[in-house]
Amino acid sequence: MKKIKYDPDNLQSFEKEWGIHKKCKEWWYATGFLQDGDGNLYSYHYNVLRLHLGIVTPKLVMAAFTDFRGGNHHYMQRAALGNKNVVISGNEASYANLASAKRESDGFRIDLNHKDFKLSVKAKYGKGAFWHCDNGKLQMALPAKKETTLYYSYTNMPTEGTAVYGGRTLEVKGKTWFDKQGGSYSIMKRETNSEWFSLRFHDDEEMMLFAFPQSDYRDGTYITVDSKSERLTDYVLKTTKVIEKNGLKWSSGWDLYVSGKKEERYTITPILEGKMNFAYFEELCRVLNPKGAEVGLCFVELLPGVLNEGKINSKNLFEAVEY
Repeated sequence: MKKIKYDPDNLQSFEKEWGIHKKCKEWWYATGFLQDGDGNLYSYHYNVLRLHLGIVTPKLVMAAFTDFRGGNHHYMQRAALGNKNVVISGNEASYANLASAKRESDGFRIDLNHKDFKLSVKAKYGKGAFWHCDNGKLQMALPAKKETTLYYSYTNMPTEGTAVYGGRTLEVKGKTWFDKQGGSYSIMKRETNSEWFSLRFHDDEEMMLFAFPQSDYRDGTYITVDSKSERLTDYVLKTTKVIEKNGLKWSSGWDLYVSGKKEERYTITPILEGKMNFAYFEELCRVLNPKGAEVGLCFVELLPGVLNEGKINSKNLFEAVEY
């Protein structure tokens, strides 16, 4: 695929920016929650990651599936230095037969294959795609022009298909959030490590929050039920619980205040405390209003530099665990 110039101040169409950008790290990323016919809750995660590290450009695929009733989380990853097994085209981001997202006329076909599960779902476009933050540009906390990513998402994708799990084939339905993000920012700097929140309210509104607590920098997007979006920077996130995994500290509970939006105050609490996926910690959370009622679900992605000063290195940032 022909590489595209990276210019976050002059972004083109969603379809154009889907592709590979020169001298950039970028990823095609989906997170979703699903229910079977008995109402049991599951989540899934798909990620094709392309890392530009100067001389080499490794590619990785990650796939995960969580069964909340059984408390089980399954994760897989593979890496390649070349282009073998990797397909990134105008309509696809895939790695062999392990994980693929293929763009079709009415949505994405997403297929995952792990030794403990198989997932095949269709995620329809729903409300469509939205640019995040400053018309699609996210400053990664540091002020330099280089320290940026482009970022857009399909935030509300009605999803259905099948999951083969525990010796059974399950019909599943739910919602998917699909991201395309990438840029020239410095991945090894603690300042660019973030806590990411994708709040998916049950009334079909969404909030994306990109927070850098170590530098008190934040950005985000609010998307209404009628598909209007606006930049969201006036919010406060307070960590209410910290846990330790892999020898590092991670946030594991938050209070959120969003001035003038919806019910303004929310509590975000993990359903099942997360697992390490490659270089980040991920979990699905409940979003509770001031009365304690669940008003949405939220995927959270956490990077180690936020709470672990002086501990960011290639060993703990890229610690690979498969289960």
